Amino acid sequence: MTTKNYIKIYSPATIANMGPGFDCIGGAIDIWNEFEFTLEPHESKKPELTIEINGEGQNNLPLDKSNLTYKAFSILFKMLQIKIPKINIKINNNINLERGLGSSSSAISAGLLAANFFINNNHNKCFSKTELLNISKKLEDHYDNLAACFNGGIQLCIPSKSDVIISNIEYDTNIKLIIVIPKNKTNTKESRTNLPKTISVKNFVHNMSRLSLLTNNLKSPNTNNLKTAFNDVFHQDIRLKNYPKLKKLLNKIPEIGGLGSFLCGSGPTIAGITTNNPMSFFYEVADYCDKQNIEANLLITSFTKQGAHIKN
Repeated sequence: MTTKNYIKIYSPATIANMGPGFDCIGGAIDIWNEFEFTLEPHESKKPELTIEINGEGQNNLPLDKSNLTYKAFSILFKMLQIKIPKINIKINNNINLERGLGSSSSAISAGLLAANFFINNNHNKCFSKTELLNISKKLEDHYDNLAACFNGGIQLCIPSKSDVIISNIEYDTNIKLIIVIPKNKTNTKESRTNLPKTISVKNFVHNMSRLSLLTNNLKSPNTNNLKTAFNDVFHQDIRLKNYPKLKKLLNKIPEIGGLGSFLCGSGPTIAGITTNNPMSFFYEVADYCDKQNIEANLLITSFTKQGAHIKN
């Protein structure tokens, strides 16, 4: 139950890029991390900060001020020159780390929303989600995951000189996603260093045209159009260079019942999309992974129109 000094937040996993939409498109999916924040009185003898983590990362994520959720929580207080309160944070992580599912965006969004809630209650100052999104660039310098995490749905985000423009992309709510989560991990910063610094006009036009087709067809998915729309010539092959089996899987999914397939964020997670008989599609993908000795967890999920939010 939410009180003046306690709040629980649900923050979703997100998948960015979605093929040709490098650094500008992201979707929130129905996998959630849970965060509980409890303020402690300043006169309390309890430590300034306590963090408890269960689930993903419970044995290796930091439990001190370097924890990403706490860093996000502290930003607003520092901006407003308000003393950071003593805080207890409990985190239940269901989003896999370093797999391209936006675990860091989930942590950042939760920390900022919690701080905004407490500051509004105790100091009568409130930031909008768009303002929080702009503030989040202090911790993460691209917005695709964060825009979807804050707002839900599928979001197109366009950074400008002083702001970021968010445009909601309509999609068919019957869309189901088959998520293939390999055991391998990918560090986003390292992955980005391997990407080309320039792109040819031909490849630029290729990705721009596919992205336009993608945003125009998610509302009424068409098999042939979406298979073409998810095709990318900029980042996916490079990021899967060391994972030849996953690269084959990416190309195979449209052949075994998927409307399209794409690398989630920097990977190595791969998503297939369908609107028809998702269980049959799931088993086809699982069977292919088994025959190709691809070690991965598979799940069926969907996009969610709800972003990070306070549980009342």
